[in-house]
Amino acid sequence: MLICVDLDGTLLDTVPANAASYRAALEELGFTVTDEYYAERCNGGHYTRFLPPLMGGAPSAADVERVHDRKKALYSDFLDAVRPNTALMEILKTMRAAGHDLACVTTGSRQNATEVLEHFGVREWFGLIVTGEDVEKQKPDPEGYCRAMEHFRVTPADTMIFEDSGIGLTAAKASGARVFRVEQF
Repeated sequence: MLICVDLDGTLLDTVPANAASYRAALEELGFTVTDEYYAERCNGGHYTRFLPPLMGGAPSAADVERVHDRKKALYSDFLDAVRPNTALMEILKTMRAAGHDLACVTTGSRQNATEVLEHFGVREWFGLIVTGEDVEKQKPDPEGYCRAMEHFRVTPADTMIFEDSGIGLTAAKASGARVFRVEQF
C-alpha cells in the first residue's frame, strides 16, 4: 500500500510560516499580506496564482519569481511557527513500520518541503517527495499523485491519500485513490 500525504495543512500547519515568509518577501517590495488573507485565499494554492493580486494585479513574471525565491530563502527563519499534525504523524509512523511506502505530494517548493520535513525529523520517512517543481500541472490536476503511484508501481486501488484543501482533494479524487480529508488539527 502507498500512503500519500499532502504537506501544507495536512501533515503540518505551515500557514504561519508561509504567511510570515511571504509577508517578509512582499514587504521588501512594498506589498504585504495578512495571516488571515493568506490562510483564506492563498494556502494550498500555487504562488503563480495568488501572488499577482497581492502585487498590484499585474506584476511581471520575473517579479513574481523574485518574491517566491525570496520567500523560499526566508522560510527557514519561521519554522518554529509550524505545528505538526501529531495524529497523522502517528498514523504514518505506524504505516511505515508495517512496511507501507510513504510519499509526500505538495505544491510547495522542494527547498521548503525538505527544510520543514527535516525540521520535524521525518524527511527519511518518505521514499518520494513530489513538489510543485516536479510536475507540469499543479493541483487540482492529479499529476503529482499519479507520479507517486507510477514511482512505486501501484494502482489507485493500492493507494491512500491524505489531503485538506479543496484543490488538493480534487486532485486526490481525480487520481482514483482512496481519499481521506484532514480537518483542522
